[in-house]
Amino acid sequence: METLQAWDEALLLALNATPHWMHSLAWILTSKWATLPVAIWILWTLFSRTTPVRSWLGLAMFLCTVAGTDAISSRLMKPGFARPRPSHASQLEGQLVLHENPNGTLYRGGPFGMVSSHAANTFGMATLAVLLFGGTRWRWLWVWAGTVSWTRIYLGVHYPADIALGALFGAGWAIAIHTAFQRFTSVNRP
Repeated sequence: METLQAWDEALLLALNATPHWMHSLAWILTSKWATLPVAIWILWTLFSRTTPVRSWLGLAMFLCTVAGTDAISSRLMKPGFARPRPSHASQLEGQLVLHENPNGTLYRGGPFGMVSSHAANTFGMATLAVLLFGGTRWRWLWVWAGTVSWTRIYLGVHYPADIALGALFGAGWAIAIHTAFQRFTSVNRP
């Protein structure tokens, strides 16, 4: 475990040390407001290109996916793993570039970071959209989810392992929700 932790810290420090000019962009992309246009676009596509029944079932899947990934990652997994965020780790003090808030304080996030809720939520949304709409043109959402997740490393509040496990959990949860809905309804794809 010590070797894995050392690799995680080394990768974190390498990714956190990217050019400082990207700091403002990372802060914007990590905000909840930056995810809102993507969520609205997914929902608009769902309701404009499918039948009413399929639209409402898709909305239910979307809500179950996002609510599930957010609640489980933040209320169960983070306190369950109780792994401190790198921004709270004394061995990394002075090595991380942290976001400075307008009032001069440093953004450190909550006490625990395993798993990343940002990664779980965005990868859950992206995976569900790919499953619902099919085709290769929706796969760019995984790049978007990866970019949002990267901001959490860049801002020093998550280790890469927090992101990877959050992404796997989010994608897995979306697949489980989609499978459950398909199993209990006759709707295959909106």
